[in-house]
Amino acid sequence: PTVHEVLLASMIAREVPAFSWFVLLVLGLIYTQQQWSRYSLNYLYNVSQDDDFVSIKHADSISYTEYGILTGYGFSGTFCLAGLVAGRAADISSRKLIIFTGIFAWNVALLMIGYSHSYLEVLLWRLVLGFGQAFSSPASYSLIADYFPESQRSQANGLFACGVYIGGGMASMCISMSADLGWRNTCFLIATIGFCISVIEVVSIREPQRPSRKSKLPALNAEGGHIPAAAKKNFVQAIWAIFSNELVVLVFAASSLRYMGGYVIAGYLPALFASVFPNFDDQYSYINAYVVAGGGFISSWLGGMLADKWRAVEPRARMYLPVCGCFGSLPFMAICCLASDFYVSIFLGLFVEYLIAECWFGPVVATMQSALEADCRALAIACFTLIATFFGSLASYILGYIYDAMLARGYPDTIIRWLVLWSVVTSYVFAGALFLYCATLTRLDTLVTQEKKPLLRGKGLFIDSSE
Repeated sequence: PTVHEVLLASMIAREVPAFSWFVLLVLGLIYTQQQWSRYSLNYLYNVSQDDDFVSIKHADSISYTEYGILTGYGFSGTFCLAGLVAGRAADISSRKLIIFTGIFAWNVALLMIGYSHSYLEVLLWRLVLGFGQAFSSPASYSLIADYFPESQRSQANGLFACGVYIGGGMASMCISMSADLGWRNTCFLIATIGFCISVIEVVSIREPQRPSRKSKLPALNAEGGHIPAAAKKNFVQAIWAIFSNELVVLVFAASSLRYMGGYVIAGYLPALFASVFPNFDDQYSYINAYVVAGGGFISSWLGGMLADKWRAVEPRARMYLPVCGCFGSLPFMAICCLASDFYVSIFLGLFVEYLIAECWFGPVVATMQSALEADCRALAIACFTLIATFFGSLASYILGYIYDAMLARGYPDTIIRWLVLWSVVTSYVFAGALFLYCATLTRLDTLVTQEKKPLLRGKGLFIDSSE
């Protein structure tokens, strides 16, 4: 059969058990609370009131340069390094316990941020928060790859990635929450919700059985035959498998460029709206929540679903879709940054930008999952996160440093709109070009090599028998 026929056969819908969707829902709730915890600082810092009750910026005397560190390397310093450990652990250990450990750690850190009284205390607990959050995504994506067949994996990854936007939207509401509850109580409330979700996760998610060389009972395939248990890669072998794969390395590079623009938007759009539209704090808090959550959710979900369907006729669809997102969103980013009317900026600009731009993540993760064997997928997600977060944090730090320097030289605070715009344009243009390069370099026969292996083993769980 031709490569197109193999791909088309792999696209045939297979029934996914209801429990798989339940697992995805729980993982999505965890991811949402993770992002809410992570990005709450962005909004608690950028409230317009300058008093200790409402503003962490005023209470803990945090400058824009220090804020850039807190949202960049003050988080990613531990997030990236711990992610390698977490990724390897997720390939060989219980993923649901790894996720539970991470949830507990990052919510303890958020709780302690609520008790902080200085920049150094916030920095310490942000590093702990980054350490805890590193344990969530690699294990979650590994579980998704096991619970969903390859033909529906872009959609599942896209739905999971919606947690970024829902959590980011909820973080936006921290502006209003801090005005009513105070910034400290806002941290306490978010952490409490996280502890409750951790209990749901540990008691409800079932760890799929994975083959082991020590197992006396080999797994069964869909026809009841035995599946030989392959020897798992050690750490060095897994790293080699990841970085010797040309497609995966190129995806890492393109995604890192794309992350730089995403970090700028997440870190500095609150400052942009606070400086350009200072009388719209309450409106921004709530409208931005719906814009980020709704626009991001729709784009991520539809992007994953479209990638799965388009791939049936175009094997490179998972790379073409991020290209469309990067270039198609640029005019609307310009409207968001430069419009003089608040509602034009946030609805015609930011909302449409999210609708177009955020379709990329599910297809990109699915590309990595399909290109690699199961025993190194979680580590690959950890490496992907480490590299992309490093460059995203670099962009956040550099922009904060430049903004502080320009303010010191007498520039108006509204200069942030031009800094954000050119940072995002540069990021998206180079990322889109590299995603397109990935698509043109990819040989069709390399796109289906790792999907002849069963995904799940165990009674009642999905088994892909596409071979």
